Amino acid sequence: MLAPGDTGTLPSAAATDLAYQRFDVPIRGKVTAPVLRWEGAIDPARRVVLHAWNVRAGSRDPVAAARGAAEAATVLTATVDERYLDGQFVHVLVTGADPFADDIDASDKAGFDDPASYDFSLVHYTDTQYLSEGAVEQESPEERAIWEKAYGDVTRWVAANARDRKIAYVAHTGDIIENNIRRPATPELERRVVGEMELSSRQQQVLDDAGVANGVIAGNHDNQSGTEEGPEAIYNRYYGPDRYTAAAARWQNASYGGPWRNGDNQNHYGLFSAGGLDFVVVGLSYGVTRDEGEWADEVFKRFPGRNGILLSHDYIKPSKSPDGRGSTFSAPDGAMLFNTIVADNPNVFLILAGHEHGVGTNVKPQVGDIGNGVVELLADYQFYTVSADRLGLVEAGGYSPTDQLRFGASFFRMLQFDVDRGEMSVDTYSPLLDDFGATEFDIDRRYNGRGGHDGAPGRPDQPHHQLRHRLGRGLRADDRDRGGDRAVRPGGQRGVGGPQAGHGLAHGW
Repeated sequence: MLAPGDTGTLPSAAATDLAYQRFDVPIRGKVTAPVLRWEGAIDPARRVVLHAWNVRAGSRDPVAAARGAAEAATVLTATVDERYLDGQFVHVLVTGADPFADDIDASDKAGFDDPASYDFSLVHYTDTQYLSEGAVEQESPEERAIWEKAYGDVTRWVAANARDRKIAYVAHTGDIIENNIRRPATPELERRVVGEMELSSRQQQVLDDAGVANGVIAGNHDNQSGTEEGPEAIYNRYYGPDRYTAAAARWQNASYGGPWRNGDNQNHYGLFSAGGLDFVVVGLSYGVTRDEGEWADEVFKRFPGRNGILLSHDYIKPSKSPDGRGSTFSAPDGAMLFNTIVADNPNVFLILAGHEHGVGTNVKPQVGDIGNGVVELLADYQFYTVSADRLGLVEAGGYSPTDQLRFGASFFRMLQFDVDRGEMSVDTYSPLLDDFGATEFDIDRRYNGRGGHDGAPGRPDQPHHQLRHRLGRGLRADDRDRGGDRAVRPGGQRGVGGPQAGHGLAHGW
């Protein structure tokens, strides 16, 4: 038992293949801050995490973590406060897992992963502004129809494939339209903005009608560079809370959490469950204020047992490396969001972003005090160009066959998650072009296709490169009950199988 000021030494792990151990640590006397200590032999290639049950929040919180020591015992210590005291017990879980790492080679294959090989998927696309603009402002109906088709093919493909491809959530990270970057100076420009919003809203409605859970945030071209705020913003006229309250009635295993303020959906959150895991998605539109950042931080803290996904229009810059790695933060939002939200919430594991033209991938295995793993993904193809002859615009628009037009936003990404293997694979595809090879359309030829930029051009039956990650930190399983902690006495140890092996298990993500 722990006396005041004592250190509670937990039973050690003798094997290097530790999956998890559960303990009830008894406490004697009035102890407000017991110190927990665990020692064991862990393979240096693995990571061990000490969790304590947070009685107030109803979640397991990581309180200490380390990689296995090469030639000595691995030791974890942590002081826990009254939040973790359940009468005279502290409920403790120790997990061992493969580390969060970017160590899986990109694959050459044809098409998306076989749905039988993964548990669920997410779709991300962004910066559709040129498609919305062209669909409203090109001269002839035939031209406008091609721009509109480029946008609509994305949502129609997702709606048609949502069930078979196990798509749990769809994210649009802003710059829905082009011409609301500043307050419209003329009635004509204001009509353009309205027309573009109406056009984009029709395309997004395809997802709503199909019952696909989704969220859309505002970019700088949608909210006058962050200055058009509140319920009266044109964004809220088309993408306000009422729309998503109604749409969510058709969602399966998902719900609309609500806006950050009454009537203002520019910042909002949603919940969904997939692959036996629970998620919270927080969307923050361009130009995040301190109040908005604090609201997002509070949402992630409100759901500590859910895996957190942050949607940001402006987060990281395009990579300068051929493989798409090593992106730096974009301004004004990137560094602030990382420091105030991502680093401070260990449940946040994924950030999806747009705004900057190009791609970027950061895999960060040591974020925050506990050293949690985070993947940051930028995928903005809006400046990628397609020849007029491939688009059918030679006859319809009178373009030269070699004219290059900005149709890159016809590409979207699908993130496919295999829970048991602890892997995420990412493919990029354009339904309009029936093509997985986004790299060929980058006029600057910056990337080699190994950064989720998905390289080889051509038909879907031709090989293409795929971005793959081993997300070893562990997506969190359902923590809403202790899953039998009290039945496992100190020293007890259990193995782990699939996603339903036990509540509180940190799977190898």
